[in-house]
Amino acid sequence: MEVTLMAKHRLVVMRIYGEIDHHMAGEIKKRVEREIKSTGAVNIALDFGGVTFMDSSGIGMIIGRYRTVRALGGSLIIFDASQQVLRLIEMAGINDLVLISDTLQHGINMMKSGKGARINA
Repeated sequence: MEVTLMAKHRLVVMRIYGEIDHHMAGEIKKRVEREIKSTGAVNIALDFGGVTFMDSSGIGMIIGRYRTVRALGGSLIIFDASQQVLRLIEMAGINDLVLISDTLQHGINMMKSGKGARINA
C-alpha cells in the first residue's frame, strides 16, 4: 500500500495492490484510520488499479470507510477499479454511497462540485 496526502483537498489517497481479503481489509482500515487522525483529512480516495481480487471483506472495508468519512463530513472516492470489482460494488449497492470514477482527478472534480455519488467517466 502506498499512501499520499493531498492537503489542498484534505484527501488521503491510498494505492492498493493485490487481493483485498479479510487480512488486507483489516490492514487498509488501520492504515486509513491512522492517516485520517494524523493528517486531519476528511476525504479518502482508494486507488483500486492494482487490485486483482476482492471478496466481501473488501465490501465491509469500503462501507466502514464510507461511514468514517461521512461522520467527518467528507467523501469516499474509488477509482481505477476493474470491471469485476465494479460489478461486486454495484451488486452490494455501494455505488449509491461512494464516488466511483475512472481517474482520481475526475473523482476530485465530482467531489468538489457536489454532484451525485455515482461517477463513471
